[in-house]
Amino acid sequence: MEKQTKIKKYLFGGIMILLLLPMLQASLTIFKLKPLKGAIETFEKPDFTFETWKTGEFQKNYEKYLDNNFGFRSTFIRINNQQAYSFYNEAKANGVIIGKENYLFEKNYLKAYLGTDYIGEKAIESQVFKLKKIQDTLQKLNKDLLMIFAPGKGTFFPEYMPDYCAKQKRSKTNYSGYLSAIKSHKINYLDFNQWFLNMKSKSKYPLYGKAGIHWSKYGEYLAADSIIEVIGKMRKTAMTKLVLDKLEVKKVNEQGDYDIGEGMNLFFMMDTYPMAYPTFHYEKPKNQQKAPKVLVVSDSYFWGMFNAGISREVFDDGQFWFYNQEIYPDSDDSPKNVGDIDIQLEVEKNEVVVLICTDANLFKFAFGFVDQLYAKYYPK
Repeated sequence: MEKQTKIKKYLFGGIMILLLLPMLQASLTIFKLKPLKGAIETFEKPDFTFETWKTGEFQKNYEKYLDNNFGFRSTFIRINNQQAYSFYNEAKANGVIIGKENYLFEKNYLKAYLGTDYIGEKAIESQVFKLKKIQDTLQKLNKDLLMIFAPGKGTFFPEYMPDYCAKQKRSKTNYSGYLSAIKSHKINYLDFNQWFLNMKSKSKYPLYGKAGIHWSKYGEYLAADSIIEVIGKMRKTAMTKLVLDKLEVKKVNEQGDYDIGEGMNLFFMMDTYPMAYPTFHYEKPKNQQKAPKVLVVSDSYFWGMFNAGISREVFDDGQFWFYNQEIYPDSDDSPKNVGDIDIQLEVEKNEVVVLICTDANLFKFAFGFVDQLYAKYYPK
């Protein structure tokens, strides 16, 4: 009887510890946990006032705060996401689609390949007409424009799309529409979408990761080298070069090669294939008087190059306008907004303007940049 009483006490004590642990973890942070990745909404602890208490706003906000800040929350979310992925082949991440052999896609990349986001010939022609006018105006000012098609994972890996996507009839795409229009209007462009497809069976190292959404770090290095070379030819000047120091193949995917995988917030890392990681340095030409200043307006496909220092080291401290909204780098703690500057004045501080867009974002190409600058040059 005494033995049974002891067992009950131990069980009760264990249950109490388990119940108290989340509260202790939230208050004291006993264990250092891996933070969640992706679009995670955070809630600050609300300040108490009599007014917010009376209206019920304080109680509502405090409940949200507790729901999102209890101890071991990230661990519980990872366990829940893992069981959904492992047992039901379901992704608990916004917009993520699990394809064949567990290749990860984002929904908008599949739509871009299938053409379900096609905006129509008139809309594309309107944008390209304005782009041509801007290119001509910049040329008169001895400046250049370069449009770059970044690749898209849906276009690169259609064989791994889920069956329900593969069964859909493919229609005209924004990529094919834009490519045809810019050729017709003779706009300077680089097409990495097609180049990556041509390289797919020939490349020594993967150009896309199984659980990544952007070009691989190896593919990004090749693209950066090509962009620099093309800008040098456009400006008729020697450019700072990327010099490869080593290329290391790693079984565990790093950096952007596992970005969707990170956003899945799983308890265990997904199985992927080895990826190549280049290490390089910059080599400035002896005869270069001054590097051309380059402004890049891009989606997230330029982040890796920017973080590697290409804008700073090669493009004369040129700016990166992320989605034509936030300006990087900036001396302030937070980036400036494009809406707060004179776009014409800032553009004309550069020798080259580069517009980069993956096929999944072509339905909103240049993110308002073309319309805004065109309105400045042609107000009527």
